[in-house]
Amino acid sequence: MNIYNDQVNELVAIGAAIAANCEPCFKYHYDAARRLGVEPADMLAAVRMAQAVKETPARHMLELAGRFLGEPIQSASAETTKKAEAGDGKCC
Repeated sequence: MNIYNDQVNELVAIGAAIAANCEPCFKYHYDAARRLGVEPADMLAAVRMAQAVKETPARHMLELAGRFLGEPIQSASAETTKKAEAGDGKCC
């Protein structure tokens, strides 16, 4: 039984776009998936999986660096979020 079809292909491509930080790719494959009848919940599941696969190694590297340097290290995205919430007007 072959489960790899056009819909699955677009879900994989959505995940790859998230992993690659490619906005045009995400928009293209989101539209293609929507045209094929892929449910938003399935697209969201693909995005969440891609995010987890992408962020887990980065988080582990920060933990390793923190152990070597003797100080916990926060991800840049967490620090950027804090700065944005503080309203300092600066980018990452």
